[in-house]
Amino acid sequence: MKKIFLPFAAVLMIACGGEATHEDVQEVTEAVAEEVTRTIHGEEFDAAGALTVTDFMAQFKGDSMVATVAAPITEVCAKKGCWMTLDLGNEQTMHVTFKDYGFFVPKDAAGKMATITGYAKIDTLDVATLKHYAEDANASQEEIDAITEPEVTYSFEATGVIIDPQGE
Repeated sequence: MKKIFLPFAAVLMIACGGEATHEDVQEVTEAVAEEVTRTIHGEEFDAAGALTVTDFMAQFKGDSMVATVAAPITEVCAKKGCWMTLDLGNEQTMHVTFKDYGFFVPKDAAGKMATITGYAKIDTLDVATLKHYAEDANASQEEIDAITEPEVTYSFEATGVIIDPQGE
């Protein structure tokens, strides 16, 4: 609530100041709108240097790497928001978990743009974990039962996430 109140209070003070120009008020209003629509989960970080999916895929050679990446969210854990999947293009996805289970993302974040920071790696998910994730995603029992082999996947342990609804 205070994230919303403080920016609006700043706009109100500038608007009542008498000497503020229309441009000053417009700048503050735009800053407030951006602050209200973007949500930060986990540690705060500077998203300005985030890699695009294309740049990330070009730099990631299969070994682990610390990175900040911007990509569309394709799926979120329907139970708690404790994981999400990002679209890497070419029918590839990256499974994102959150460091030490320390934070979650909104369950309705699919379709929005995420900027994440943390640790990327190639991981092998065992059958039990894959079935658990399928249950979390509200998959049908038939889909869950069809999981019979481990899967090699891109994984990311995020220490911070910024979700931008404007990226829809």
